[in-house]
Amino acid sequence: MKDLSQTQKQLTDQEITLLRKMETCEAYLSVIFAYTEQEGHNYHLVAIEEIMKAVCALQCEWLAELNHIRLEKAFITNRLQHEGGKER
Repeated sequence: MKDLSQTQKQLTDQEITLLRKMETCEAYLSVIFAYTEQEGHNYHLVAIEEIMKAVCALQCEWLAELNHIRLEKAFITNRLQHEGGKER
């Protein structure tokens, strides 16, 4: 049971890291949009779109990973509750 608790702690750490990465994506997308509003006419439109798509692709990848971690944590929590109930 100690191993499961430790695994859950590691998953929580990974979850926090992924959330911070996704926050960073949101912040940088906001910067891209704001800069494009002001200076977009000076740059190549397709390049700006490709940059935005690349950031969004990372964000989607990290969201999928985050959901996988959350699912794994849910299974661990269920198992810990189930094993805890047997000991009573």
